[in-house]
Formats: sequence, C-alpha cells, structure tokens
Amino acid sequence: MTHAVGSWDFSRFYPSLDDEQPQADLAAARGELAPLAEAVDELRKAQPLYRLAELLSQIRHRATRIRELGWNLSVRAACALSQEGGNGKAQHLASRARALNVDLFKTLAPVEAFWLSLPQSSFERLMAEPLLGEERFRLERLRALADQRLPVQGEQLVTGLDGAHPWGALYRDLAARLRVVLSGQSLGLAEAMSELESQDPDRRREAWQGIAQAWGREAETVAAILCAIQGGRLELLRQRGTVRRLEPLDLACHQGHIARTTLDTLMATAYEYRGLGQQLLTLMARRLGHERMPMADLQAPPPVPSRMHHTFTEAIALIADAFARLDPEMGAFARMAAERGWIDIGPGAGRSSGAYCTKFARPAEPRVFVNFSGTPASVLTLAHELGHAWHNWLVRDLPLCQRAYPMTLAESASIMGETLVREALLARCDGDDERLAILWQASRSAVTFLLNIPVRFEFERALVAGRRRGSLDAAELDRLMTSSWQRWYQGTTRGADTRLWASKGHFANPALGFYNYPYLFGYLFSLGLLARREQWGASFVPRYRALLRDSGVMSVETLARRHLDVSLDGPGFWRQSLGEVVRLVAEMARLCPAFGDPKQESINRQWQESSSLG
Repeated sequence: MTHAVGSWDFSRFYPSLDDEQPQADLAAARGELAPLAEAVDELRKAQPLYRLAELLSQIRHRATRIRELGWNLSVRAACALSQEGGNGKAQHLASRARALNVDLFKTLAPVEAFWLSLPQSSFERLMAEPLLGEERFRLERLRALADQRLPVQGEQLVTGLDGAHPWGALYRDLAARLRVVLSGQSLGLAEAMSELESQDPDRRREAWQGIAQAWGREAETVAAILCAIQGGRLELLRQRGTVRRLEPLDLACHQGHIARTTLDTLMATAYEYRGLGQQLLTLMARRLGHERMPMADLQAPPPVPSRMHHTFTEAIALIADAFARLDPEMGAFARMAAERGWIDIGPGAGRSSGAYCTKFARPAEPRVFVNFSGTPASVLTLAHELGHAWHNWLVRDLPLCQRAYPMTLAESASIMGETLVREALLARCDGDDERLAILWQASRSAVTFLLNIPVRFEFERALVAGRRRGSLDAAELDRLMTSSWQRWYQGTTRGADTRLWASKGHFANPALGFYNYPYLFGYLFSLGLLARREQWGASFVPRYRALLRDSGVMSVETLARRHLDVSLDGPGFWRQSLGEVVRLVAEMARLCPAFGDPKQESINRQWQESSSLG
C-alpha cells in the first residue's frame, strides 16, 4: 500500500494531473469520434435489418469506449476538485472532459432519433440481438418520451449550448471559496460545518451564525444561479412540449424511474405522519434543555458522555464487522475499499463539505469522499457511502447502460449500510447513555428524511412555480423556504433554516432536478426491506443482491413487485416502513424524559395514535 491511510489512491487513474496520460486519453477519445460519426452516417441509409443490427452494435461498441474514457476523466477531475475547490488543472480537465461528452452526445443524436422512429415490431426484432438487447430498458425509457424530442439538429443544439453546467460549476467554485470566521479564525465551509457538531453550544451557535453570514454575502449570486438553472429547464420543456407538456417534476420522476402516482403517495404518507419526525425533534430539543430546537442545535451531539470516538481504522473495522453480519462479502469489501485507497477522509482548507460516492467506469471502481471526524455520526456517514460503494461493486460486471441505476434505489443501498452499522453500534452499547448516543443519530436521520427532505421538495416545487412567473431574488427565496419549513416542522424549531436554498448544493445541480425526494424514498424503502430480513431468513442476502443488480433495468414499481411482492402506489408499504420509526420514537421517549413538561402528555398521545402503524 503506497497511499496514506484514509486517502485516495489514483495509481490506476491518472496519478497526477500533470502527467501526459489525461491529455493522451482525451486525444484518443476524440480520435474515435470520426469513425463513430461515419458509422452513424451509414445508419441513415436504407438497410436490411441484419445490417442495421451490425451497424448499431458497432456504434454502441465505439460509443461505449469513448464514454468510458470521458467518464473516467470527469470523475478524476471531480475528485480533485472535492479535495481542493480551486484546483485550476482539475477545472481545466473537467471542462475538456465535459466538451468530449457533449460532442459524443451530439454525434449520437441521429442514433437516438433512429430508435425513436422504429415501429414496435422492428424494435423487438433488434432487441433480440444479445448486444443490443442489453439496452432494452434504457431504450424503452427513451421511447416513452418520444413526443418530447426535438429534431436531430435541435437536440444537437441543446447539447452543444450546455447552458446549465457552467452555473453548477459557478456554485461549486463559490462554495469552495467561501470563508467562515470563527473566533477570529478563517475556516473553509467544510471545517466550519464540522463545528455544528461541537459539544460546546456557544461554538455551535457561533458556527451557525458564521455560516449564515457567509452565505448571506453570496445570497443574490446563488439566487441568480438557481433561477438560471430553473429557467433553462423550464424553457427546454416548453420547447419540447408541443405535443405533451411536461413539468420539471415529471422529468425528475422519469430520471428516478418512479411514477408520479408513487411519488404522490409517498409524499402524502410522509405528511400524514410528519408528527413522528416532530416528536423526535421535540424530544431531542427538551433533552438539550429547550422547548423548541434552536437552529444551531439541529446537528448537536447527544448531551451525554460517550466513549464512542473512533479512528478511521477503528471505524472501518466496525463497519466491516457490521456489514459481515448480513453478508460476509460485503464486510470484506469495506476492508478492501480502505486498503486499496478508495476512501478519502480529509482534512483540507479548500475541501468540499458533505460526503458522496462516485465510480470510475473502466475498470469499475468506486471512490468515497467523507469529512471524517470520528464521531458516531461520522462513522454512520462513512457507512452510508460504503453502502453506495457496495452497490456499485455488485453491478461492476454489468454493461455500462445497466449500471445507471436511479437515485431512488441508490439511496436505498446506502441507507441499508448506515442502518446495519447503527445496529452494530447499539449492540456494543454499555448502558442508556451510550444507547442514547446512537439513537440520537438515528433520530437526527429520521428528522432529516421525514421533515427536512420534504421541506426541500416543497420548496423546489414553489421555486419552479415562482420561476415560471419570473426571476426570484434572495428575499423571495427566503420567503418560500420559510413557508415550506413551517408547513412541515410546525413550530418544533426556533425559527427556520431560511437560507437552506443557498447552502444545500443539490438545488444547484444542473443535471438533476428535485435532488431530494429520492432520500425519503430510499429511507422508507430500505426500512421496509430490512423488516423482511427475519421473514426471509437465509434467502435475504441473495434476494437483496438480486434486487440491487436489477436496479438499473426496471422501474422502482416493477422492482418492488418482483423482489418484494408489494405495490408502491398505495400507502400500505410506506406505513409499514414507518413502523420502524414508531419504535424509535418509543425508545427515545424512554431515554429523553420530559422533565415534568406538561406538553409531554400531548406528545405521548400523538405517539399512541402513530403506534397503530406498527
């Protein structure tokens, strides 16, 4: 092992951005574009079906190789920018890789048009070819939006303009340069956000105020970024919608492989039982000595002494053991990821905040990014991202098109990993204080999924509606966020996270709208899946693996019917999943007594009503 523990190893993927290899691979990929274009031109001529199958297979082979090179270059640049937001070489490489992908998609536009023009009988005959049949699900999804396609030249123009991506890059650069002053010390955003988990309430308050002030200085810039991204999205849908007008949420559902009826049921059920998240938040606030939760304390650690602090090596051992209880290969994978340098834990002044898992295309290897501090919350975040990585690893042998699973199912795998480690931590607890320390993190997660995620979802719906009427300034976005917050939290917090629209980078994602509801879906879907562990017994692991391997080739509804024998468009499955949260509320109520608060009787009554779920 030549890399430092807890740092990425890129020995197989451009060890240095100063090397010649990135530029050589870019040149090689661009050299493949001309032969690809020639094959595409051949496709336009009238051909017998067998010749079309040969041409399409050749096109797919060439396009896949170009896409793999562009993918690897993009991921390598993104990883470098996560470590150092102002890395000029990484920014340049990201730009060139993006330009390569744009030219690839422009070249392939006539191929997409060809697939859309085929009568169903011809489509089925081509799908009988093994290589082409691998793309059936992707092509069926494409054909479902046939009435949204522009002529080939129009699609090429849209791809070439690339209007939203520079806005997303501007946001990432702004966040990387943001400085927060705490006690006279200038910190990067990731460093400042870690102080929100400080044991010192004054330090948390100072961090919250400092972060709010930093984003306040950039509020109008971020408002302009969000309006530009949403405005472009709305205009493109308008241009496409001459036959059938789609909304941004319709497009997001298509990308998430989820039906609007399923999403509507999910959100309605979450709102019906929002009291569960509110009860958890109130219990936590009162355990901290507050009637309502102060904004600065939303990420506060549990107010109990705990010996649960882990080094990175200890955290990996814990996670590997927890994963192995379910699946020994999953546990071995967690150890391998650390040993091979697939995890980067920081620190760094220009480092991005948050955590994520990404993957290279060829060879198929995941990479995990976290800001690790050793707290139980940090360990659970690492487990969450390793759940993503395990999902990526399980599908590594599948064709590239079948590895493109949606966020809805990606979050199901990651939350499964997080839940397994939480169970392992609970098993190690020595007394109620340590039990509270772990369940505190579970409660924080539940509050995020059941309240904060719906707030973001409703805010984005309001943002889309407002942007349709015109541009929105920071004050208007503040108002929309506050309204969404009050609808879900309903007075359980002291104030609202008014600038969440600025600090949450998901809103500035140029490729994905509504980068929020999949977390709620994944949370409840994984809880429902885990609830079947005892019932399925020894068959659980192979069935879980099969579900993950099918995640890129069917809708979430089909996946649930095939692997769980449940329907997602009614409230039954979601209510059953919430039964796990009901049990969490009961245990937290035991560990967080109300200290004689007269309102506790009301909380208990609400819980009794909710407990009918379980």
